[in-house]
Amino acid sequence: MEPLSRSVAWLAFALPSGVAIGGLALVLARWARIHRRAKADPEALLLSAVSGSLRERGELASSLGELRTVHERLLDALPTGVLWVDQRLRLAALNRRGCDLLGVRPGVVGLEAAFVLEPFPWLREALGRDPGPAWRCSAGGRRWRLQRIEAPDRIGALVQFEDVTEAEIEEHRRQLRERFADLGEMTAGVAHQLKNGLAVIKGRGQMLKRAGLGEAAGDLLEETEDLERMVQRFLQWAKPLDPAAEPLRLEEAAAQALAELKRRSMSQGRQLTAEGEGGAIGDPLLLHQALVNLLENACQATPLGGRILVRIAEGRIDILDDGPGLSEDAALRMLRPFESGRPDGTGLGLPLALKWLNAQGADLRLAPRPEGGTCAEIRW
Repeated sequence: MEPLSRSVAWLAFALPSGVAIGGLALVLARWARIHRRAKADPEALLLSAVSGSLRERGELASSLGELRTVHERLLDALPTGVLWVDQRLRLAALNRRGCDLLGVRPGVVGLEAAFVLEPFPWLREALGRDPGPAWRCSAGGRRWRLQRIEAPDRIGALVQFEDVTEAEIEEHRRQLRERFADLGEMTAGVAHQLKNGLAVIKGRGQMLKRAGLGEAAGDLLEETEDLERMVQRFLQWAKPLDPAAEPLRLEEAAAQALAELKRRSMSQGRQLTAEGEGGAIGDPLLLHQALVNLLENACQATPLGGRILVRIAEGRIDILDDGPGLSEDAALRMLRPFESGRPDGTGLGLPLALKWLNAQGADLRLAPRPEGGTCAEIRW
């Protein structure tokens, strides 16, 4: 990125420098010609000088025009946005990528920078910084990488910027996949050992029940079944995935998950509804499992009489509950394995949903709702 920054600064410096050097060369050349022809007729000499000067100025203007065209094309070829504000605080340049990122037209070049950049306070702040290393900021729901480029004072201010939202999301997914793989290997071994031991305990409990010790056997078998469900979650976590990629109707997937939840006791006394429609490319089984996990979590958070709404649009599903809500730190923490918000939880429900969604190209984010409760946002 450093060579690119130096190239941008050089381009901004080259055009005005070229104009100055070209003008000086023109004056010296005319002066030399006049002195060589000092004995000629003064009127003819003057006319010749004027004619030659106009011709050379035209050639110089043509050369500078070509230089400017090359300068603009080089800026437009850059993969990042470049903003140039001159000493008069006017927008001297904004390349094509910069216009696309900001959603403005090229015709803004030449206008007052304060007027053009009014909707972009993060860019105005970048112009006021000292040249130095790049930094990142959040603005308009996106993540931006910015750098104030070092340039001579007479040039003005140069800022390079790019949208790194998708790159950061992909990096986050990569880190999660690596963490999931490491934890999966560990939990697989633990789960298999627990499964073997629970099978022995369950067999002893059934023998106690047949021997007439029903009360003791019942407690033992109930605890054993709870542990078996936990082991099953561990095995699901460790299981490698081979997701399908097929067109999905999200409203149908939501309806199936809601129908399954309504058959469970945890949904009783709570209103579960869905609205909207949309499609996506994914794995129907993994999506169903993820939605069921998320709806279970929403039911456990929502008090009796509360409402759980599944809102669907193209490439997205939102699950909104009426629970107490989560702070941003808690929302991030609960997506980590074994970080449960309940004393009796395994801490794998939400991480499993995240794993199943990531495997099919979707992402999961938990966000507090302004009116209270939590929104589980699924985005393809």
